[in-house]
Amino acid sequence: MVTSARSRSVFISLILILLLALLASCSGRLRLPRLIGKKETFASGRILIKFNAGSSSVSMAEMAKKFDLRPSSISCGAVHIHSVRPGTELEAAEVFTLDPAVDYAEPDFLIFAAADAGTPDDPFFDKQWALAKIEAESAWKVAAGSNVTIAVIDSGVDLDHPELAARVVEGYDFVNGDSQADDDYGHGTLVAGVAAAAANNDVGIAGLAWNARIMPVKVLDGQGQGVSSNLTCALYWAADRGADIINISIISFGPSFGMQSAINYAANEGALIFSAAGNLFEEGNPVTYPAAHDNVIAVAATDKDDAHAWFSSAGAFVDIAAPGVGIYSPFPPTHDEYRSVYGTSLATPHGAGLAALVLSAVPSLSSEEVEKIIQQSAVDLGEAGKDDKFGHGRIDASAAISLTLSSLPVQLLLPGVNAPVPTETPTAAPSPVSETPPTPTPGPTPTPGRQQS
Repeated sequence: MVTSARSRSVFISLILILLLALLASCSGRLRLPRLIGKKETFASGRILIKFNAGSSSVSMAEMAKKFDLRPSSISCGAVHIHSVRPGTELEAAEVFTLDPAVDYAEPDFLIFAAADAGTPDDPFFDKQWALAKIEAESAWKVAAGSNVTIAVIDSGVDLDHPELAARVVEGYDFVNGDSQADDDYGHGTLVAGVAAAAANNDVGIAGLAWNARIMPVKVLDGQGQGVSSNLTCALYWAADRGADIINISIISFGPSFGMQSAINYAANEGALIFSAAGNLFEEGNPVTYPAAHDNVIAVAATDKDDAHAWFSSAGAFVDIAAPGVGIYSPFPPTHDEYRSVYGTSLATPHGAGLAALVLSAVPSLSSEEVEKIIQQSAVDLGEAGKDDKFGHGRIDASAAISLTLSSLPVQLLLPGVNAPVPTETPTAAPSPVSETPPTPTPGPTPTPGRQQS
C-alpha cells in the first residue's frame, strides 16, 4: 500500500498517461482502448464530472450543447454523472478536464468481478488447505474477528445462507437502489464466505475471521459487471457506517479521480482497504484498479506450493499475496452448494480476514499499524524483499498474531500467551486439521450449479 503522502501530481500523471498522452494526432481524440482483452473499459454514453465551486454557467452551457450533455444523476463526493452521445465519452472528458470550471472529468469505468468459478465439491473444513497454509488455527487461539466489520463491496451476499446470515449487518444495493444487497451472481457470497463464514455450525466451511461481521454492499449486477461510480458511492457509504475493513474483489482498467477520492475518504475514516490484483498475468498483465490506487492493499494469489498463481496479475502495486487457488466457499442460490474457486478475488478476503483477526486481538491498533503487521509477518517468497509477484510475501496468520501481541505491554494478560482463557470462546473451536477439524454433519450432496464466468 502506498500512502496518501504520494503527491497529487503523481496521480495526475497517471490519469494524463491514460486519458491525455494517448491522443490521436490526426483527430485530437483520446485513444483509450474500448477493449482490454475481452473486457470493455468504460460505460457507453456517460461521463463523471466534478465541477469547481463557482463554475461559470456560460462555459458549462456551451460544453453541454456541444456534447449533448444531459445530467443523469448525482453520484457521491460531489461528482455528477452525465449522459453524453455514445462515442464522445473520451473527447468530452478531455475537453471538460481542460476547462477551469472543472476539477476533473473522466469516463465511468466499468468494473468486473475478479474470480473464475470451478465445479462444486463436498463442503469439508479439511479441504480448506489455505487455512492450514497460513496457520489460521494458531491465530484462532487468540482471535476470530469479534467486533470487527468487513464491508464486502461486490455482487451482494446470500443474506439467508446458514454460513453467513448470522454474520450479516445492514447493507445496501447500489445496482437496484435499495437496502437488500442480495446476491444474484454468486461472486460476493464466495468472497464473504472466505472472509467470515461461520464456524462450529455443523455446516460447510469456516471463514478466516469467522466471528467478524459482514457488511454487504452490492455494486455488481447479475453478470458480474458494474460501473466505477457505484463503487465510488459504496466506499463512501461503507466508511460512513463504520466499516473497519473494506474488501474489493473487483477490477477496472482506469485510474479514477473519483474512486481515489472515495478511497482517501474511507482511509481517513480509519478503514483498511484490500483489493484484488487481478487475474490477467497471461493476458498482457495490465495494471488494474482500485488495486493500484493509493491507500489500497493490493492482493496477489498463491497456490498450495506457495508459488505465484499462473493467472495472478503482477506489478509494483502488489502489496501482499494470499492463497487463491482451489478455495472452497458457499455459492447461491441453494444453501448446500460449495465451489472450489480460483482468483485474486479469493486471495483478497484472506487478507481482509487476517486484518480482522489482528484488529480483534488488539482493537486499539490503527489501520496503518494493522497493515504494517501483516506486511512484516508475511512469508517472503520469490525475490528477496518486496517483489512484483508476491509483494511483501504470503500472509501468515500465526506470525501476524504473534507480532501483534509482542508489541503490547508486558503486564497485559494475553490470551493463549500468558493468560489461560482465550478471548474467543466458541462452543467448539476449530481444531488444527491434523487433529480434529470441525466436521459438518452430512447433508445433501451439492449438485452441479451455474458456472460463473
